[in-house]
Amino acid sequence: MLHAIIIKFPKSTIDEQANVFFLQLVDCLANDHDYKVRSMVGAVIKLLIGRISQQSLDPILEYILSWYMGEKQNLWSAAAQVLGLLVDALKKGFQGHINNILPVTKNILKSAFDVVRDKQLDYSDEGTILLWKEAYYSLVMLENMLLQFPELHLERDLEEIWEAICEFLLHPHMWLRNISSRLVALYFAAASEASRANKEKSKQQNLLLMKPSTLFGIAVSLCCQLEARLIDDSANNILTQNLVFTICGMHSLVGQRDCMDLQSFWSSLQQTEQDHFHLLGSRKGRDMFVSLTSTTKHQGDQDSIENLQSLLVSPLLKRMGKIALQMEDIQMKIVFNAFRMISSQIGQEGSQHYAFHLLLPLYKVCEAFAGKVITDDVKQLAEEVRENIQRQLGNESFVRVYNEIRRTLKAKSDKRKQEEKLVVVINPMRNAKRKLRLAAKHSARKKRKIMSMKLGRWRR
Repeated sequence: MLHAIIIKFPKSTIDEQANVFFLQLVDCLANDHDYKVRSMVGAVIKLLIGRISQQSLDPILEYILSWYMGEKQNLWSAAAQVLGLLVDALKKGFQGHINNILPVTKNILKSAFDVVRDKQLDYSDEGTILLWKEAYYSLVMLENMLLQFPELHLERDLEEIWEAICEFLLHPHMWLRNISSRLVALYFAAASEASRANKEKSKQQNLLLMKPSTLFGIAVSLCCQLEARLIDDSANNILTQNLVFTICGMHSLVGQRDCMDLQSFWSSLQQTEQDHFHLLGSRKGRDMFVSLTSTTKHQGDQDSIENLQSLLVSPLLKRMGKIALQMEDIQMKIVFNAFRMISSQIGQEGSQHYAFHLLLPLYKVCEAFAGKVITDDVKQLAEEVRENIQRQLGNESFVRVYNEIRRTLKAKSDKRKQEEKLVVVINPMRNAKRKLRLAAKHSARKKRKIMSMKLGRWRR
């Protein structure tokens, strides 16, 4: 097989040797299962591409395309990796092949997503998920295409692929979630640039990922990502940026006068989009949405806009706040930084609309109501963000909302204490078990606090 390809190459001895070595490396890339080996091989291939003449790259491209478009699944991921590298090397010379590549990419993504539709399967071991590599390297290749040919971002021919990318935001494999987030960020940047160039924001709603319903679905998926394992600083920054963009985008687009009313909006959603309320755990919000859609037909435009903003944006902010308090420091930092940027972008009026949900988790951290040990750097960040939101709101509005939060938490505390007193009388056994759970919880919290203090001394 290698011999048949080499015949097509120029007779230059150096080029022949480089081509033979190149194809041997690609063969290794396709058949070696060790991640470190594949990474090193990929790095060597990238270096070698820069050393091979343009004339020699053309037959290599045709050969790799035959792999990617062929029926041998074990060759797809290696072919996608090399094609991604060839995009940068061939530049405009690669463009003529894009229309043939994208349908194959779409089919690979669809097959990879079909694999994980079965929620009953165990995905605890990411490496065992079928077709994740083929989908991942196809998306990396697509990322390189978009960077080289920015005009592709908003092409209607790519809409099915963008829909698949949005689905991959919830894929069980972290690499696929991260690359999908990167691609969504690229789309948002391209949409913003197109909006600035056209100076017509209303046209944004015609773009697939810029519709309020799609933005809401993406934001819900990002909230689910927040609850997963987060170890990559770059990916975390992109997650923060995407959360800010989707939430501010919904606030802005829904706030436009030509935005549809609640009833029209809800009826325009597909079942999968309506199901995003389930992912948020917002049964109350979903039920409220349904009831409002039947009663707001004759309400004024402003009432409809405010209801729609509240029912799209508020549940997301509320969910983000809960995740921040339930998870680790990294989630707190992502959420608090996102809240700071959201407040700055939506301004005073918007901040007042969502002030309670923006300030609630910050209040709990700053006033020691979080129910867990908070590190000094997280508390400092919370205080900085709180002050930033205070400047956006103005002192009077800030104090009013802050006091409302205090009263709400006190009322919940009083209600809980009253219920505990009733349990003592009605169900002594249950009360005894509750006391044991609380004792264990307090003991664990005390141990964490002591360990945190010791670590602080060691660092000094």
